Amino acid sequence: MIFKGILTALITPLDENDNIDFRTLQPLIERQIASGINGLVVAGSTGEGSSLSDEEYYELIKTAIDCSKGRISIIASTVGVSTVSVCEKVSILSSMDINGLMCTVPHYIRPEQEGLYQHFQAINNASTLPIMIYLHPGRTSCDMSDNTIIRLSALDKIVALKDCSNDIEKPLRLLPQVSSTFVFLTGDDNRFLAYSAHGGVGCVSVIANIFPKLCKKIESAWSSGNFDKARELQQNLMPFMSALFSESNPIGIKYAAHELKLCSDKIRLPLTKAREDTRRKINDLMTEIVGLEKDV
Repeated sequence: MIFKGILTALITPLDENDNIDFRTLQPLIERQIASGINGLVVAGSTGEGSSLSDEEYYELIKTAIDCSKGRISIIASTVGVSTVSVCEKVSILSSMDINGLMCTVPHYIRPEQEGLYQHFQAINNASTLPIMIYLHPGRTSCDMSDNTIIRLSALDKIVALKDCSNDIEKPLRLLPQVSSTFVFLTGDDNRFLAYSAHGGVGCVSVIANIFPKLCKKIESAWSSGNFDKARELQQNLMPFMSALFSESNPIGIKYAAHELKLCSDKIRLPLTKAREDTRRKINDLMTEIVGLEKDV
């Protein structure tokens, strides 16, 4: 099961010419591996996947594979409103040496539930890899009903849901009804403990880009039953999370990574660099969290 624990939604470093900075990508990945992160989601929304050309996209995936050398799971994110084009991409990715796929609910066109089922059924049939559905109504304006999730869980490749809806009771409600191998993860760092308490098995984390050891410590404390320690660490992170997500992701995380000298804060339009007030809030809280990360 690759969809478990802390999966980092990896940022895509860019140079000042707006090209992918592949030289910076390797140390970013090495840092994740050294911290014990369970897997990397590449070219997702945090990785500005929608802003990449097809050539850039596949080169990014290939470079992540080459850098990881099989030491960490690589999960490729796919997004699109055309079922045919997504399936074509899934077929190409299935021939690459990756471990799984994250496929986003189509945005903008707002399909009906039967359309969602048939869309993901087609993706399931096009893939040789395990698939995690990415549900984010705030980004896509499209939600998925309980019945659709239950139906999709019966397909052989669809084994997980990354849930960025406001419904943290979803795993509690649906676990008795979905396939026994189907799992739920949250995509919101601030909901990790609450979602886990309701049956979630992990988090696709943004903040793990900069504080991977701390995120793993929270997950390890929770998994070992040390709930007080997990809550204490999560509470320490909450003000920083609020600052980080005060603008659209990945604006905040790219600025924080830049401040830690991990990569440039360069970001592609229509996203823009962090505002002065966002930078100030992040800087005011950064030193404390850096200290916590070092203590882990």
